[in-house]
Amino acid sequence: MQFDHVAEEQQEKNFTLWMQTLQRESPEYLAMHLAATHRPGKPTAACLWKNGSFNICYRVKYEDGFNAIVRFASLGRTIYRREKVENEVATMKYLARYTSVPVPYVLGSGTCWAGPYIVMSFIEGEPLAELLKNPQEGGRPVLNPRLSDRVLRRAYREMAKLVLELSKPEFRYIGALRQSEEDFSVTRRPLTYNMNELATSANLPPQAFPTSVLESATDFFISLANQHMTQLQLQRNDSITDQDDCAKKYVARCLFRKIAQDISTEHRNGPFRLYCDDFRPSNVLIDLQNLSVTGVVDWEFTYAAPAEFTYIAPWWLLLQSPEDWESDLDEFLKRFMPRLRLFLEALRECEDERPKEGDDVPAVPQRLSSRMERSLETGLFWVCLAAKYSSMFDEI
Repeated sequence: MQFDHVAEEQQEKNFTLWMQTLQRESPEYLAMHLAATHRPGKPTAACLWKNGSFNICYRVKYEDGFNAIVRFASLGRTIYRREKVENEVATMKYLARYTSVPVPYVLGSGTCWAGPYIVMSFIEGEPLAELLKNPQEGGRPVLNPRLSDRVLRRAYREMAKLVLELSKPEFRYIGALRQSEEDFSVTRRPLTYNMNELATSANLPPQAFPTSVLESATDFFISLANQHMTQLQLQRNDSITDQDDCAKKYVARCLFRKIAQDISTEHRNGPFRLYCDDFRPSNVLIDLQNLSVTGVVDWEFTYAAPAEFTYIAPWWLLLQSPEDWESDLDEFLKRFMPRLRLFLEALRECEDERPKEGDDVPAVPQRLSSRMERSLETGLFWVCLAAKYSSMFDEI
């Protein structure tokens, strides 16, 4: 179902006004001031570093050679800005302490007149998607069809290492991480990518979303199903074309709400896995000399989620977001399946190496690679995508 173009235009106006205000108030000096607040030393220069989907980043250079990133959550692109920033800070600190995933070091965070921000260390590297994308395609990155299997396998292997590492942490509840004096725990609701989309582009009110952690995967899937139904009920524009279209969409959501009760059986009550809605090659930085990962960024929509999200095939193998896939399923699978086979080969190689690193290795049917492979056969891949993406629900 399409989002509400009126709501999107209003949020874009909010973003434009916020950006104009930020630009008028010397954002480089603001970034230097905030960096100096959280990291000792003398900042000497700052420049715009990245204008992303949800954040504006400035790179700050220090007299002693240190570089920091000051990242502002963009007004108009995200509704729950403070919650988003707090979740991302807790996630990066957790990953730095308990995993081998390379993430920026969090120097500090807070709120200034421009809104919530994070100050973190700068990581050298180029987005992996830049290496893999088709240079002849403009706009969002699309996988280069002329890439050799050798290059693609090497890139997928780096992604497979990260996927395996992210699959290790286990949690009792579904929700976002919070850091206390003692440790980290899941104590707040999951803030998902789709919640942000529904709030900004479909006018869904706060009461449409969870307000606390969820204790079972069934509760979570039912919550997602209810969000799809609420969008159909409350979105003011562009939701339906006529009475028949409305009836079809209503029936589909009723059926999905029923299916949601049985999506998770094996892991209904956990353990739940750490999952990032926006984990993809565009957010993985690499050294172009040896293709090794130097850092992974953009962790705002990360939460302990049903294990099924971890166990389905990666959606990012073609670089495109699910809403950009072609509507012809046969054409999509013709492109997707060879890439999935290549990725699973790389993932199995990484799984085979885990005993050398001292990790326990599950039996072959329980391995992550085996579960991902089965997800297309069982349909779990499509069910989870429909659950997570309102923009794809009706197409699926």
